[in-house]
Amino acid sequence: MTKTIDRDVAAEARRFSFWAPDFSRSVTVGVDTSQAAYHAFEWAARHAWSLRTDLQVFLADPADATVQRVLERLPMLTAHFRPSGDDPVSALADASSSSATLVLGCRGERHRSLGLGSLVLPVLRRARCSVVVVRGRPPAIRGEYGWITAAVGGCEDPVVLRRAVELCRTRRARLRLLHVHPPQPHGASVPRDEVSVRRAVLFLRTTAPELVPEVQIDGRHPHEAVAALDSDLLVLGRGGQQDGVGLVTRAALYHSSCPVLVARPEPLHDQGVL
Repeated sequence: MTKTIDRDVAAEARRFSFWAPDFSRSVTVGVDTSQAAYHAFEWAARHAWSLRTDLQVFLADPADATVQRVLERLPMLTAHFRPSGDDPVSALADASSSSATLVLGCRGERHRSLGLGSLVLPVLRRARCSVVVVRGRPPAIRGEYGWITAAVGGCEDPVVLRRAVELCRTRRARLRLLHVHPPQPHGASVPRDEVSVRRAVLFLRTTAPELVPEVQIDGRHPHEAVAALDSDLLVLGRGGQQDGVGLVTRAALYHSSCPVLVARPEPLHDQGVL
């Protein structure tokens, strides 16, 4: 059963709907009572509105009034509310199978100050769609920079670039390609590998000729590179095997100055190779 907010009546007027909506292109967000979760909810609501799609909201507290105040500013957005229950990881992972994007706050109720929320990595490992972890500077969360950054340099570059292009088109943003080339231990000198950047530029010329990317090759450590971005969103792949994420992705989840989208391929659309 799905509870639907009718945007044409008073905010407190709610109705129960027994129809089965198609959530295949919807945005799903998990909300507890933490400040980070409210930022994630605002981001998810604006994102769903920009895509003209529905928003699925998994609430830890059904009596939470904060989400209602956000929805009042987006009167044409349809939101479907569900309880997250005692196992929010499973609830969100299950919802991801019928969603286009899953949105989380970087920290939950139990991690209000430091570190990464306890649900983020477990959900990321099990999610069947792209996951956005909302963190960073307030202007980035509000989408004020006008830049989408795609981190390239791995086998997941095609899906990363496709997601970045979609976001640039939706938001009318500019595109930046970021390749992190961290310093080597003990001062070892290793030539920079710029092949992935050249391949990404060629890929974009074919798939999105209207976008001329800015290229940034950063020689700092990953956590320093992602913390310095003036961007509305950082798009990257999951990367390596540790906790289901690679070195750059892990650094982004902990240190990025903007929300992070970890892209997951859609088999019918993301089979392109660079």
